[in-house]
Amino acid sequence: MKRKPPNSTGGTKTRSGAEDPDLRRATELFQAGKVAEAAPLIDAAVARNPRNANALRIKALIILRGGLMLEAQKILDRAHKLDPRNPMLPLDQAVIHKLGGRYAEMITSCREALKRMPGSRRGEAMLAQAYEGGGSTDQAIRFIEETIAKRGLDAEMGETYVNVLELAQRRDEALIVAERLLEASTTPPPIRRRLLLHRGRMLEKLGRFDESMDSYDAGHAIFPVTFDPDAWDRRLDAIIDETPPMSIPDPMSDAAATEIPVFIASLPRSGTSLVERIIGVHPAAYGAGETGMVGEVLRGARDRIGNDVFQGVRDATPEVIETLRRQYLEQQKNLFGHSPRIVNKHLQNWQFLPIIAAWFPKAAVIRIDRAPADVGISIYGQNLSHDRMPWATRLDWIGRMIRSHQRFSDAMKARIPNPWLDLDYESLVTEPEPMIRSLIDFLGLDWDDRCLEPHQSERGRGSRRYMPTLSIHQVRQPIGRGSLDRAAAFGDRMAALHLGLAGDS
Repeated sequence: MKRKPPNSTGGTKTRSGAEDPDLRRATELFQAGKVAEAAPLIDAAVARNPRNANALRIKALIILRGGLMLEAQKILDRAHKLDPRNPMLPLDQAVIHKLGGRYAEMITSCREALKRMPGSRRGEAMLAQAYEGGGSTDQAIRFIEETIAKRGLDAEMGETYVNVLELAQRRDEALIVAERLLEASTTPPPIRRRLLLHRGRMLEKLGRFDESMDSYDAGHAIFPVTFDPDAWDRRLDAIIDETPPMSIPDPMSDAAATEIPVFIASLPRSGTSLVERIIGVHPAAYGAGETGMVGEVLRGARDRIGNDVFQGVRDATPEVIETLRRQYLEQQKNLFGHSPRIVNKHLQNWQFLPIIAAWFPKAAVIRIDRAPADVGISIYGQNLSHDRMPWATRLDWIGRMIRSHQRFSDAMKARIPNPWLDLDYESLVTEPEPMIRSLIDFLGLDWDDRCLEPHQSERGRGSRRYMPTLSIHQVRQPIGRGSLDRAAAFGDRMAALHLGLAGDS
């Protein structure tokens, strides 16, 4: 009798064969995209049975959503030791390879998974995504079309098909496939949300702006969320009020004096991926992507600094601060090796500026200034995490967050001692060479012509690998001005954003 392949997240039974209701429910929630609800159930399942490999797997995947790649890898390694024959483990490893930009390794892991689970739709879809991420668009299309001819069109493979068709400039076909998937009642809510947002971006490129905005609105309505911008501002005000003017201490340890970390402290969709690649292509630098190492170190130190990490770091002894900064540097070395400059562009860096300054007062901080309305529509049109960034699901909330970021980062610029560069996005894409030269000089690096062609950074000898972000395909194109004045075409449909920028919502 032919053995039925397991589902996409493995079984929900313990090793003794008993059903774990928390694990079963957490798996259902995770598959439905309700990660915040799944997390405490998984924690409970792991606490009851730390040797449950399937619970550890789901915990690792949840942690990955928060950008804690190193911690997720450790948990996944534990699951592999407990259950080395688990057919889902190669796919879990493929997810980590994808987040590290290691597409060749991702392909190998997907093929191993398909050996263990022939015909696994999840495995086939991830192999197609590996071809796509690695830049093999034609190979991805061939593989997808061969698979669809055998098994029909399912939601996960169909979503990847939409992506690669658009990359191949076959946008009309991509829209047809997207519409077919959106009409299907079996398309899961997370994929439906991503398809609606992608559909909106394609319609925007075709000049169909009202339809585009309607599709964005529908995508964000899939998962209703709550966010209180006034409470958020009160929290930021408290951090500002409690952060005194800081100076470079004397004497300093070698760890405190390091200039290796570079922090981009800007909102998503403001040009952070482009700046990371401009720096990362330099032979003396490394682009570490949206690595959550600051949060990961803080999370591991709750027993010493408490739940209010800002207060905890302010009140910590010099010995505790030294321990935390050394933990960050050790994780940085383990993940990214040795480079004179390592760029961290995590989306929470701007919120952590007082902590970054306490750990690394000589580390460079880069803030990118892009037209607020263009940042706003770019955020609204992307699949940012609705549970971690609920504010990204409404234009007025986005406007409030842009305003909050500017106000908070202005306050930190006046308080922290770090070298600080404000980089104008419009000047960067219209007059790249003088702006890039000033950026490289600011970082204390010798000039290298490769910094003018960041889109070439993954190719040829000395190529670099980057954590994929929502901008992955954009930053593989030459620097251009195509994203300027993007919001203007939407006219009155941007009114809510402007209300938020004015402080209303």
